[in-house]
Amino acid sequence: MKIDEAVKFINGTNTAFAEVEDGDLIIFEHNRISDDWFLRFPTKAKTWRSIIDDEDCLTDVEPQDLARVMDVIQRLIDTPVEERFPEKKYRLVAKRENPFCPKYVSNIITGFDELVFDLSKDEKEARIFSEKELNQIKEREPSLAPAIDAMKKEVKDDED
Repeated sequence: MKIDEAVKFINGTNTAFAEVEDGDLIIFEHNRISDDWFLRFPTKAKTWRSIIDDEDCLTDVEPQDLARVMDVIQRLIDTPVEERFPEKKYRLVAKRENPFCPKYVSNIITGFDELVFDLSKDEKEARIFSEKELNQIKEREPSLAPAIDAMKKEVKDDED
């Protein structure tokens, strides 16, 4: 389970609210208006021993919501740390002679004796590459690595 999924699950309850702050998943009763958190889960924790709880702040949390929170925390513990965080996604932007008219990479084609970048003026036609895909391309074509790193523009979750 990814951290952002955990937040969505917990925030789908009636009496618990979660947010990530300073590397911790913090769970409050109701909402973030007060500092009445009842659970702090370090996002890189591997066991229950790393979790800090404050049972005094559980007075208004419904039992079914607490059960949901505990289930989500267990799923996070069962997920390897490196898989808890969403993978970054990128567009590749090739800025030609005119920096006000960027060109977007819509595809990269590598063959035995060829290398082709398909470009588009329209950002919507740009291919969105995962970090893993770009790393695979850089491994196959090491001479492209500096160019790919220079062209990367991170895509936010609400853009893809």
